Amino acid sequence: MEPARLAVLNFDCLFEQYKKRIYIYVLKLVKSPFLAEEVTQEIFIKLWLYRDKLAGINNLDGFVFKIVRNQALNHLRKVACDERLLKEILAFATPEQNNVDEKLIAADYQLLVQQALDCLSPQRRLVYELSRKKGLDHEEIAIQLNLSRNTVKNHIVSALKHIHNYLSKNGISIAILLLFLR
Repeated sequence: MEPARLAVLNFDCLFEQYKKRIYIYVLKLVKSPFLAEEVTQEIFIKLWLYRDKLAGINNLDGFVFKIVRNQALNHLRKVACDERLLKEILAFATPEQNNVDEKLIAADYQLLVQQALDCLSPQRRLVYELSRKKGLDHEEIAIQLNLSRNTVKNHIVSALKHIHNYLSKNGISIAILLLFLR
């Protein structure tokens, strides 16, 4: 059998052997089925890139789960960075300056953010607004809405991701926003 075909067969076995364990491990770290699925796919892409070297690895479990842990943590860092960036965008979108042009641009951004919020489910929008507009922390929101703290966190992360995607789809580039924020 040719080496390329053997690598694919070995990867298929690896996929079947690890897919459930990786997904469950990632789900425990990121607390969101959607994000867990996304991160799990990224992990298998990374493993596919290493497929030729996998046969030579002595501790395959250790190697795989080191990649899993690193990928999950990188994803969480990215989400945290996106959340901080969105806070900056929202802070900027509140017009507080005298410059008419800046007020108009800020109003446009605020309108886009509001349109993005209007697309959210009522529960997710309520959690987001309690956090961002009322300034409540995750624990306070969880108590007020009788939700778990993780559910609150997942709602906020999903809302922020949706807003970020909505702004991107509407031509608001994060790089341009950062330049404009200076």
